[in-house]
Amino acid sequence: LRTFEEMVAYAPNQAYIGNILPDELKDIETPWYEEENFIEGGRFGDFGEIMPEDEFYALLKHVDVFDLVKLNKEFIAEIEAKVSEHPILKEMKIELGEGEELSELEALLDNHAEPLYLGEKLVGCVKRAHESDVNLNAHTILENLVAKASAVLSIKNMALKNDLDLTDVDYVLECSEEACGDINQRGGGNFAKAIAEMAGCVNANGSDVRSFCAAPAHAVVNAAALVKAGIYDNVVVAAGGSVAKLGMNGKDHIKKEMPILEDTLGGFAVLISNNDGASPVIRTDIIGRHKVGTGSSPQAVISSLVTDPLDENNLGIKDIDKYSVEMQNPEVTKPAGAGDVPESNYKMIAALGVKRGDLERKELMNFVKEHGMPGFAPTQGHIPSGVPFIGPAAKMMRDGQIEKAMIIGKGSLFLGRMTNLFKKKIGLTLLDSEHGIDELKKAARLAENNYNDLEVELIGCEGDKCSCLADAHSIMDQKLEENEIDAAVTLHYNFPLGVSTVGRVVTPGQGKEMLIATTTGTTDTNRVPSMLKNTIYGIAAAKSLGIEKPTVGILNVEGARLVEKNLQKLKENGYEFEFATSVRADGGSVMRGNDLLLGVPDIMVTDTLTGNMLMKVFSAFNTGGQYEAVGYGYGPGVGEDYDKLIGIISRASGAPVIANAIKFMAEVSKGNLLEITEIEMKAANNAGLKNIISEIKNSSSTAEAEAVKEPTKKITDEEIAGIDILEIDAAKETLWKKDIYAETGMGCTGPVILIAEEDEAEARAELKKAGFVE
Repeated sequence: LRTFEEMVAYAPNQAYIGNILPDELKDIETPWYEEENFIEGGRFGDFGEIMPEDEFYALLKHVDVFDLVKLNKEFIAEIEAKVSEHPILKEMKIELGEGEELSELEALLDNHAEPLYLGEKLVGCVKRAHESDVNLNAHTILENLVAKASAVLSIKNMALKNDLDLTDVDYVLECSEEACGDINQRGGGNFAKAIAEMAGCVNANGSDVRSFCAAPAHAVVNAAALVKAGIYDNVVVAAGGSVAKLGMNGKDHIKKEMPILEDTLGGFAVLISNNDGASPVIRTDIIGRHKVGTGSSPQAVISSLVTDPLDENNLGIKDIDKYSVEMQNPEVTKPAGAGDVPESNYKMIAALGVKRGDLERKELMNFVKEHGMPGFAPTQGHIPSGVPFIGPAAKMMRDGQIEKAMIIGKGSLFLGRMTNLFKKKIGLTLLDSEHGIDELKKAARLAENNYNDLEVELIGCEGDKCSCLADAHSIMDQKLEENEIDAAVTLHYNFPLGVSTVGRVVTPGQGKEMLIATTTGTTDTNRVPSMLKNTIYGIAAAKSLGIEKPTVGILNVEGARLVEKNLQKLKENGYEFEFATSVRADGGSVMRGNDLLLGVPDIMVTDTLTGNMLMKVFSAFNTGGQYEAVGYGYGPGVGEDYDKLIGIISRASGAPVIANAIKFMAEVSKGNLLEITEIEMKAANNAGLKNIISEIKNSSSTAEAEAVKEPTKKITDEEIAGIDILEIDAAKETLWKKDIYAETGMGCTGPVILIAEEDEAEARAELKKAGFVE
């Protein structure tokens, strides 16, 4: 969908083939796909090439030994000249035959063949290899031939760029995500030997390695072991590209008015041989491994892959110059809600380093910058998983830029529906429920029994040294910060001002699920700006749950019409969302009681105090209010720049609701709520949200607030309640004027001032004197 010239000038592609180093992407303006940010560089690089689609079709025909690929006569006549000039294809002596008439290709398409297009033009097709075996249908044959052809091209490029004789290769390990075989052994085939044959590795044996995204890391370790053991002298690790991953996030790119960036197949090949005294050495004594018994928390995974092997060799986290994790191009993943994958991984490594004492907290982002790099690889599952940096790392080592690099591969094991080793780990605090600890433990068991993609860590039980809920919150916060858990569920948690929770209920009219934005916490001290932000937070939560186009309704509370007017302005300025339509005869996006009961919108926007009351009604309407039996709890705290996933339940929540709340948090964690919130807030701000809020506040303000200097920050471990939400900022500033450091927060019972323990008495006296508390 982009021209070949655009593909060649796209900076991440130039990094992938070795014309620039990945670190140089930091200095190139983004978005990289904009023409003004294109860079010079040819289709050939130090590590490989970018091949146009027409030449690749010729290679596809060549690697097909069962005459399943058919090409048009006219196309063959057009492509033969290019083939004869290509440095690799001409050496392979590609024979394309006479080709087929267009009518013959169309007849094959009617008989279940897969078409091959150049733009809008049909130039060929791939036939099925069996009439009834789904493993040999045209779709599967196409995928497998593409993987084969692109792996062959990678091996041939590796040989050409490094002056290697492929007859010296003893063994080939193929590590893509495809699987070849027929109905009797669906994935049992041998890509490796088929690729070796076509690449000219006539003296090689070979086999396939499969482990989803992590397969290349496993294959490199296996190859190193075979060489180290003396079994083989030269082992090639290779993988071709995946047709299934093309356009995988295309819908999200279209929504953001971007080109579809997943339009490129990837492939790679690495030669692993005996130490030649010049090339980088694979340290077989420093191999990370995620053991079956390790556990699935982010901290456990990163520890097993990164810090454990370093510790065994007396190395610290900062001793590794560059880490190559999952090097997905962030321009592809961020619009789809997956965030910047490499950066997220680097932050996890850094956070672990902080916990271990390898670096200070203030060094965290510097570590990410210095020891990481931007993602640059095509997002084809196994292709970006660490290994593409081997080429740049070798160059940087030869040039004296780095000494040590670590390649990290992680696999999504649950995709095969065979194991769930990588589950989401959700913390649950056990204190202060009106129904007792046993009810919370029952909820944890319910969640794990009902939902096999999560596990629950209980916080506040034996060994945690918890005397109160505040202690449990402290432990919970630490576990979140250190990535020991992915998210948490608790009650009576003081979110900072600007953060509020998005609840999820089951409406009684037709049993439809609906989000309520918001239900506790305070987004803003001004009602209308608060509801505008609540809308964005609700949309982010909905998208993290997989609702691509959530509908928004505004509950008919005070300020609803003004909220509607300003949301419409936001929409006209380019922020994309859909209004819901009321079931009442007069329609509109302002919702009434009927709409609440029927769950008309995906997201019901309201002020937080109303939302809090609605949560109670929806969850306990059939129990008299003492036991919340239905729904998903009060939801995750959402806020601009807020970096924790904490979900709220109430003291009255029963086991069914708590179990669902745990599931809710696992879902928004998997759905990357934090990253989606960042994306949605950026889009809303680009559409003028901040200006709209500023205008509303200016129009309602009678005088400029006196500027107050913030005192020196302190740890705030006490709270003062009983202050009206509309006065909470003024109360904080009253204390600041007295040089008493204070923060604002919102708990389940209302707004609070957060204060250091040693300042509590003085702060209460000042607030009482100013009339904020009794």
